Amino acid sequence: MKTLKFLVLLTIAIVIQACSTSKAVISHGVDMSKYTYVVFGTESTGDRELDDIIMAVENEIATTSLTVISNREAVLKIAEDIPVLTPNIHVLTEKWDGGHTYITITFYDFETNQSIAVLKSSGIGLSISQDQEIAIEAIREKLKDVFGE
Repeated sequence: MKTLKFLVLLTIAIVIQACSTSKAVISHGVDMSKYTYVVFGTESTGDRELDDIIMAVENEIATTSLTVISNREAVLKIAEDIPVLTPNIHVLTEKWDGGHTYITITFYDFETNQSIAVLKSSGIGLSISQDQEIAIEAIREKLKDVFGE
């Protein structure tokens, strides 16, 4: 019976420890369905150790309905009056007090540099790598909500 109580308490502790939040804000009046192309290149972290998380987020963006194209292709699409997005990805991982990982993606119109949408996620787990995995999973869900698969 003591083992069962211990397992129940351990499970509750893990559930309480591992959580995520996410949010998406889209600029008023913007039809996100008109955007079908994305150009990478303006990502930032503030910490070069987090470049792997930036790439994981880029990979998540690439699995949406957006088609990844080059800067040159983007210029050609814009000349054809086809809108193109470019993301600025920011990742922050706190390494103290159990850690916390935050991911923010701000999508800009490639031509006008106008902010179109902001997606945020965060993760708290039992380790830094778990924090990051939870935050990536949460941003994946927001990307699906905004752009589909």
